Amino acid sequence: MTGIMIKAKVRTDLKKNRLYITLPTSINAKELEKIYSDVRFGVADLKPGFDVVTDLTHCSIGHLSAIPTLRKITAYLVANKVGRVVRIVGNISLVLKQLICIASKFNCYKPVYVLTMEEAEEELKYPIKPDGIRFQLHNKQIDYQIDGQIYTGNIFDISTSGCAIKGQADRLLPGAELPVTFHLGSNDGSLSTFAFQARVVRAYNDMFAVQFINHDEAQKAQLYDCLAHELKNSV
Repeated sequence: MTGIMIKAKVRTDLKKNRLYITLPTSINAKELEKIYSDVRFGVADLKPGFDVVTDLTHCSIGHLSAIPTLRKITAYLVANKVGRVVRIVGNISLVLKQLICIASKFNCYKPVYVLTMEEAEEELKYPIKPDGIRFQLHNKQIDYQIDGQIYTGNIFDISTSGCAIKGQADRLLPGAELPVTFHLGSNDGSLSTFAFQARVVRAYNDMFAVQFINHDEAQKAQLYDCLAHELKNSV
């Protein structure tokens, strides 16, 4: 910390289709709600797939009480089809480590962490990956079948194109195909069932990643909506 008080700022870059958020040195509940309002106004001017750059360089201990509102902002961005999310952390502090640790305990999207604005801009120079934003889920089971035997694992993270699974994987090799089934909450309060054929991308002793290979754009859209609901429902 330099002793300079940094104020909150939200701005949009329409040409880059990007939202920039700077969190201030210190903040109270009223200021947080203003940031949330500014984010909503900014997103309204952007197209789906917009990028978000959040500057956390000057984050202070007061932000620990800001977690609920920050998660509300996260849910809003996801509901409006955010693309990539990059967080600038500077010379990472103990407080920021606490924030990252807390955030990891909730359903959320998985951002990229960089040290500077220059690194953030460099990260976003390249086209968005085809699988889009990845979601971190907790306590979401998934069933998969190997040689006719059904196993149950836990989804570690997931996108509309595939997921990482924590579970029995010692008999799996890259390229193997297997059926997977999982359930997610929907906006109407029901459970949606997703049953995909999947191809193993990589495998370890108790972790493997798969790519969904038999789902269409409508199923991708339904999966995204359910993932957004899971995130919003956990706020």
